Amino acid sequence: MSSPQVIQSLASLGSQAGQHARRQANTWRDRLLTTDKSRRRAQIVQTSFAVHRPVWITAGGAAYTTAAAVLLTLRAMKRLR
Repeated sequence: MSSPQVIQSLASLGSQAGQHARRQANTWRDRLLTTDKSRRRAQIVQTSFAVHRPVWITAGGAAYTTAAAVLLTLRAMKRLR
């Protein structure tokens, strides 16, 4: 076996070990982050957004209207000079 072949085989072994380590780390991360408490919290947030959807829509409309009114006012004031 020539030295480039040896280096290539060692590199492939290293990448396989790295892939295995990454998979293990991802598994542990998923186990730690997906607890019952975090699931419940996510469900509460989703329920809250679903319940308050009309409020968010109204607030978005109000923000858009306010921005449009400010723009029109600034344009009108520009013409007064």
